[in-house]
Amino acid sequence: MSSSPLTAAPSTAQIVIEILELLDSRTDSEHGLTAIEISKSIGVSEKTVRGHLKALHDMQPFGRRVEHLERRDLAKAESVDPKPGWYIEPVFDTAQMRLLADGAALSHSDGEYLQDLIAKIYTFAGRSGQLRGLNQLATPKNYNTEFLNNIELLNDAIEHERAIRFHYCTYDINGNLVPRLDSSSSPKEYRVDPYHLMYKNSKYYLICHMHQHDSLSYLHVERFRGLTMSSTDHSLKRTLDSFSPVPGTPFNVTQHMNERPYPMNGKAVPIHMRIKGTLEPLYDWFDQATVTQISDAEYDVHIVANERATLWWALQYADSHFIEILEPQSLRTMLHDTGQSLTQMYQEP
Repeated sequence: MSSSPLTAAPSTAQIVIEILELLDSRTDSEHGLTAIEISKSIGVSEKTVRGHLKALHDMQPFGRRVEHLERRDLAKAESVDPKPGWYIEPVFDTAQMRLLADGAALSHSDGEYLQDLIAKIYTFAGRSGQLRGLNQLATPKNYNTEFLNNIELLNDAIEHERAIRFHYCTYDINGNLVPRLDSSSSPKEYRVDPYHLMYKNSKYYLICHMHQHDSLSYLHVERFRGLTMSSTDHSLKRTLDSFSPVPGTPFNVTQHMNERPYPMNGKAVPIHMRIKGTLEPLYDWFDQATVTQISDAEYDVHIVANERATLWWALQYADSHFIEILEPQSLRTMLHDTGQSLTQMYQEP
C-alpha cells in the first residue's frame, strides 16, 4: 500500500512574504494582528511566526517599521474598533497621501488617470482601509489625458537638455481648453528650452525659454498638447544659467521664484514698504522678508521682488488700506496709474 505524498513545508522566504502581505493588507497604526491569527492564516506554527516577526521588527523591511501595538498605544485611537497586535507602517502616512492625491487633482488628468493614481496611492500606503475617502477626487472640467505622459517627457527633456515642441492651449467661449492657432488657423507650434518644473499658486509650471522670446517664460503644464522632444541631448538654444542676473554664476531657480508672488519675467529689485495690522499677507507670499516693528501694529518691511508681480500682490489687498509701497518710485507710479485707470473705469456717470 502506497502512502500519499507529503506536502512540502513552506520555505523561510515564502513565510516572510506571506507575513508581510498579511500585515500590509490587514493592519494599520490602530489595528494589529496577533501571532496566533497570523499563524492560522498562513498555516505555520505560532513559534515560527513570532521568530519572523521579531526579525522583521529588527530589520525594518523596505524601510518600514514592523511594531507591536499594545493597549496603552491605542488609548487615544480615533477608530471605533482599535485592536492590539502586530502591524507594518505604510510607505507614506495619511497626510502624505492626501498631498499626493491633491496633487493628482491639480494635474487636470482625466478620471481614468486619477483612478490609476489613486490605486497606486493605496498600494504604497497599505491596503488596510486607513485611507478611505481618497477615491472621492473629482475629475476637473478641463482635464488633459496627456498630462502624465507629458510629465515623463518633460523630466527626460530637462535631464538630457533636449529642446521640446508642443501646442499650447487657451480657453474658448465655453471655458474649454483649445490649442492656440497661428495665422493660417492651424494649431500653433512652440519650440522651447525646458529647465524646471515647479508648483506655485496651485499651478504646475514649466520654467523655460520660448525660442521666439529673449526672456524666461512660465507655462501651465496642463495646457500642453502634442508634446515631443528632440532626439539629441544638449540641444537647447540657451542654457538656464545664461539667464542668471549675475553673468557667469549659476541661476538659482528657487530664489527666482520666491521673488515673484506671480510667475513673470523681469528682474527683481529692492522694495521698501510699510504694513499696518497683520503680517499674514506678507509672509503668505514672501518668506524672505526683512521686518522691523515700529509700533504695536506697524512694520517697516524690505523685500526683493519683481515689480509687476508685487503690483498684482499689493492690489489684491488694496481695499484693506494697510500696505503702502514706499520705494521704488517706479512701483508707486504703477500703483498710482492703476488707481487712476480704475477710477475712470468705475466712476459714477
